[in-house]
Formats: sequence, structure tokens, C-alpha cells
Amino acid sequence: MRYSKPTRRVMCSEVVFLARVDPGSGPAVLSNLEEIGEDFAEVLTDRAFPGGSAVQIVTKTSVLQGLVECCSRDMVLGFFVRVKLYPESRWSPGSFTPQHALTLDYNTPKASPLKMASGY
Repeated sequence: MRYSKPTRRVMCSEVVFLARVDPGSGPAVLSNLEEIGEDFAEVLTDRAFPGGSAVQIVTKTSVLQGLVECCSRDMVLGFFVRVKLYPESRWSPGSFTPQHALTLDYNTPKASPLKMASGY
């Protein structure tokens, strides 16, 4: 599944719990929030989460809810779970700010407005 690049996103590192909300789906899994934007979050965990599963991401101060958009396995690190956040669970820096965060804003003009030289 392809997704478009958001205009603003935050690369981060924050310990969170990731849990399915289905009854009987097991306990929450200790995970790491890797990236977050207004309508998505990407979490690294040691367990696979099926696409389309309803999940919640529990931080120290808030709970974000959404659906698993995709889950991909990295043989060394674990599973990267991309969550499409519900509209009523959209993220903003005012609601929760990860402890370690780097904001990337794709609307900001580049350092140089000049195009790359051709012929090289």
C-alpha cells in the first residue's frame, strides 16, 4: 500500500505501548514510536500486527487510535507498523510531543532556490 508524503512529520523516539483493541487479542506490546504526523504514526515493535486491525498507541500522556495501514518486517529491528489515525484521534504537538523529536516540514522553502546544474 502506498501513502503520500505528509507536508509535516516528526521523526522521533519515544517508548509507547501498542495494542489491538479487539477482545482477546492479547496484551499491549512495549514499542518505540519512530515517526508521527497529523494523521499517521509509525511504531517499531517485536510483534506483527495484521493490516486493518484497530489499534491504540498509548503514550505517557495520551492515547492515539487508528487502523494498521501496513506492517513490514526488518530482519534485525523487528516490525514497523504504520497506523492511519482516526480523524477524532489526530495528532498535534499540543496534544503530545515525543521526548526526542525532529520536525520535518516539506512546505518550508529549500536553502537554495537555484536548480541543480545540468550536464553532470
